[in-house]
Amino acid sequence: MKKIFFVFVSFIFAVFVVFAEKTPIKSLYSYKLNNGLTLFVAENHAVPLTYIEVAVRCGAFTQNPENVGVFHLYEHMMFKGNSLYKSAAEMDRATSDMGVSDRNGQTFIDYVKYYFTVPSHLTEKGLEYWNAAIRFPKLDKTEFENEKKVVIAEINGKNGESDFKIYRKRMNLMFPEKTYTTDSGGTEEYINNATIKQLKDMLKKYYIPNNSALFVAGDVNPDEVYSMVKKIFGSWKKGKDPFAHGIVQHSKTPFSKPELRVQPYDKISEELASVSVVFRGPDAVSDINDTYAADILSECFSDPQGYFKQSMFQNPLIGIPDTSYAGGGYSTMKTTGTFNFYADLVNPGQDIAERAAYFAEQIPVAAGKIAQEINDTTMALIAERLEDRQIIDSQTAKGLISSLEYFWLCADENYYYSYIENMKKVTNDDLINCVNKYLFEKNPIITVLVNPKIYEKTKLQFENAGFKLMY
Repeated sequence: MKKIFFVFVSFIFAVFVVFAEKTPIKSLYSYKLNNGLTLFVAENHAVPLTYIEVAVRCGAFTQNPENVGVFHLYEHMMFKGNSLYKSAAEMDRATSDMGVSDRNGQTFIDYVKYYFTVPSHLTEKGLEYWNAAIRFPKLDKTEFENEKKVVIAEINGKNGESDFKIYRKRMNLMFPEKTYTTDSGGTEEYINNATIKQLKDMLKKYYIPNNSALFVAGDVNPDEVYSMVKKIFGSWKKGKDPFAHGIVQHSKTPFSKPELRVQPYDKISEELASVSVVFRGPDAVSDINDTYAADILSECFSDPQGYFKQSMFQNPLIGIPDTSYAGGGYSTMKTTGTFNFYADLVNPGQDIAERAAYFAEQIPVAAGKIAQEINDTTMALIAERLEDRQIIDSQTAKGLISSLEYFWLCADENYYYSYIENMKKVTNDDLINCVNKYLFEKNPIITVLVNPKIYEKTKLQFENAGFKLMY
C-alpha cells in the first residue's frame, strides 16, 4: 500500500511539474494548453478579487481594405448574447450578479482585449462568461443591423472631435500605403457594408486559442485556475497560424521631405502654439533590438534635468517657457512605432512657422549628443529606474498582468521577462545607431496647433514656409 501511495503521489507531482511553469517574475505562473492557449496567472492574496482578461493578437494591423472596423464591430456584438447568456440583457444581469463594475473591451491597432474583475470565489464563473462570449457569440442578424447604427454614431462622434481628426490625419500621413491597418474604429461606409460572414471569417482566423492568451490575477491558486481553464477552454479548437505568411509592415521613410501641417485649434490660448514632431521609430515585429535603445533615449527625452529638455528650454530661437513645455518619448508598438516630440512655444505671432521647423531640426542634434555623451553611470541609473517601475507594477497582481499583457501583445512574454537585462546591455554605439537609423536626416511630420485668431495673423507665414492645413 505504501508503494502504491508513493507512486500515486509521484504521479501527481510529475503532472504538477509538467503543467505549472514558474516564470522569472515572483508569483507569476504560465501554462500552455494543448490547443495552444497561453495562460498567465499572477497570485496575490491581498484582496479577495480576481482580474480576468482575454487578449487576442489582432486589431487594425490585421485588417484589409474590405473589413476595416470589423474588429470594432465585433467588440460590440460580443456583448449581445451567446450560448450561455441569450441576450445583452442576460449578459448585463450576469455581470451585475457577479458584482462586476467595469466590464469592458478594447480594440486597438495592435490588439483586442476583454476584461473585468470579479470576487475571487466567482473566478470559474468569470472564466465561463468570457469563454461563451469569445467562442459562442449569438450574432443575431437584427442585433447586428442595430449595432451597426450604434457603431456608426460612435464613429461620427469621434470624427467630429478635433483631437481625433488630427490623430487620424497624422496616422494616415505617417502610414500612407496601408492606412486601413491603423484605423481600429472603421468608417461609416465600411461598417454599413459589413456582414456577419465577415465577422465569422475574422473569428475563425484570429479568435483561436493559439493566437490568444488568458490573464488571471488576484486571490487565486494558479494550479486551480489552470484546471478551470483546461476544463472550460480546453475544447477550443486550434487554428492555422494567422501570421504564417508574415505581418504587414510599413515604410520607415514615409516622407521625402518634412511633412508640414498647421491647424487652427480653439482649445489653445493666444499665448502659445503647440508643436508636435513625429518620426518613424522601431517596430517590435522587425526591429526589436532597437526598441531597447529607443527606450533609453525616451527616458532621456523626458528627464526634466536632462540635456534634451534643458537644451530646448535654453535655446532662445525656440521660445519655450520652461522645461515642462517640451519633451519626447517612444512607445513600443508591433508595426507602428514612432518617436513623438512636443513643445509649446510662446509668442506664436512671431516667426512661429520657422521656429516650429527649427525645433524639429534640433531634435536629432540633441539626440545625437545624448547618444554620444551619456555615460555608463547614467545608463545604469535609467535601467535601475525602469526596473523599479517594473517592481512597483508587480506589487499588485493587476499591475503585473497589465505590464506583461502589453509586452505579450506587441512581442511576447520573453520580451517582458528579459526587458531589464537587455536594457542594461545598451551601449553608446546602440544609441548612436538608433539615432542615425530613425532620427538623423530623417523626415518627420511637423504639426503646429494655434489659436484661430493667431492663425489668421500668421496664415501667410505658414503658407510661405510650406505648411498645409491638417484637415
